[in-house]
Amino acid sequence: MQGPSQETIEEQDMEVIRAASGSSESTPSPVAYKLPPALVEKASERLCWIASLCAVTTVILLSIEALLQPEFQQAFQLPSLRITILFTFLVSGAFVLIQRNGWVKKETLLDLGIVFQVMIAFVIAMFETSIPWDATDPVLGHSGIAIWLCLCGLLLPNAPLKAGMAAILSAAMWPAAYYLNLNLHGYTPLPWNRLAIWIIPNFVIAGWMYLINARLFAMQWKQVKAEELGSYQLDYLIGKGGMGEVWRAKHKLLARDAAIKLIRPDVLAGVNARQENLMRKRFEREARATASLVNPHTVALFDFGRTKDNLYYYVMELLDGIDLQTLVDRYGPLHPGRVSNILSQACESLEEAHRAGLVHRDIKPKNLVLAKLGLQYDFLKVLDFGLVKSNNNNADASLMTLDGTATGTPAYLAPEIALGESQVDGRADLYSLGCVAYFLLTGQLVFQESNPTALALAHVQKPPIPVQDRTELPIPKGLAEIVMQLLEKRPDQRIRSAQDLSRRLRQLADVPSWCPDAAADWWQTNLPETVARVQPILDDQTPTSAELHSPVGMHQK
Repeated sequence: MQGPSQETIEEQDMEVIRAASGSSESTPSPVAYKLPPALVEKASERLCWIASLCAVTTVILLSIEALLQPEFQQAFQLPSLRITILFTFLVSGAFVLIQRNGWVKKETLLDLGIVFQVMIAFVIAMFETSIPWDATDPVLGHSGIAIWLCLCGLLLPNAPLKAGMAAILSAAMWPAAYYLNLNLHGYTPLPWNRLAIWIIPNFVIAGWMYLINARLFAMQWKQVKAEELGSYQLDYLIGKGGMGEVWRAKHKLLARDAAIKLIRPDVLAGVNARQENLMRKRFEREARATASLVNPHTVALFDFGRTKDNLYYYVMELLDGIDLQTLVDRYGPLHPGRVSNILSQACESLEEAHRAGLVHRDIKPKNLVLAKLGLQYDFLKVLDFGLVKSNNNNADASLMTLDGTATGTPAYLAPEIALGESQVDGRADLYSLGCVAYFLLTGQLVFQESNPTALALAHVQKPPIPVQDRTELPIPKGLAEIVMQLLEKRPDQRIRSAQDLSRRLRQLADVPSWCPDAAADWWQTNLPETVARVQPILDDQTPTSAELHSPVGMHQK
């Protein structure tokens, strides 16, 4: 199964998730405290325009009240009401600026939105209780807080528990504002029954809004999980890394399985606007780099696009195989002939990329997958061009790293990348490929250090132990020499290109053969479920013209 990244400096370990059913995540609980990441962006955008709507509505309603009810003109002279109205404008404008400029995380913005909701409820209550009432007059109608609660419940989604808390606090603002104005201006208190008629409906509406919000929350979540990306229907999550997540999907018309990679919604929800823009650029760059390469040993990209919710995605072939990290972890070091065959296939993909001026920068076992392609076994695919860098001068590309640090996986990091050198070419990928070969032959990393920083320093400073000295298994001398030359600290002392490496591997005479029959035997022994996943057309069920026009039930075979 394909998927991006082990532990890297920029990306965390890929978590592979296997789902027994058609969905990896169930419907969230009605008492959930956190809004799912997929809904965070929608909710934050709604909060922005609701804040704008609130400011405009305040102006309109105050103008109408002053025009039609002269009693409120005197109330407008009260300092408490003036401060409250000014506060409404300032808070509304602040939310618009914060959302537009991306000054805070989207999740934080939504939490501030709860405060905004409660404050606007207080403003409404202050306005309604700013003039004295005749205790003998019956209460006709209800507080504007009830309308505000309905708007927030329907238009501003949030996690059910947070939405319920916000609704209760908003309803409590009416008695709070009432007693504040009562003490500030010395109004005559209302009888308890009149007061209850003003207060109780707000709490009733708050309860209904919690139930409605929980229902809408579940419906929106199901809609997100069932959303179609282009011509593909998402099935279930198969893996996720530090920035991206990969879904198994199916083409609607062709019934073809594929892998869809997209930026993790929770990652986008946790960054500001600038970081989000850089992530989207990097993601788009990865898709364009992969699409520009046509070598069969590079994972194929079928489609790239953006949903109506501004979610970027691209569609890749779904590989039926095993990555080299899992292969060695599960079965131990590989046969030297198999390692030579793997390196030769990787060279084909890398040579095309290097000639196009692209450097992968994250070659490692997790990004190299041995797959079964048709009747071919041990067919290598190179994945994850997320850290690819062009050798062409591109000012925008130089800004792709969010924190300005070296990018790549520490255990497979070329010295020049660890040092942050600006001029990095394809020989950096060859160094990483040498680290991969070392791992495949011995089952051990080139350097055994305790943390990523120490690993990066070791690649720069420490000479590697000869590969043949790290295992009791026999390693052909010629293959060992190639591996150690790939691990030279200085790029000019390494093998010059992937094409030269491939040529050197073909010239080895002391490496035992790993033929297609040996590969097929290994797969049938160790991964029989993959070998059995073949669906031949045993019988042509296409009806003939005569059968199409025959009476129902006449077509039998």
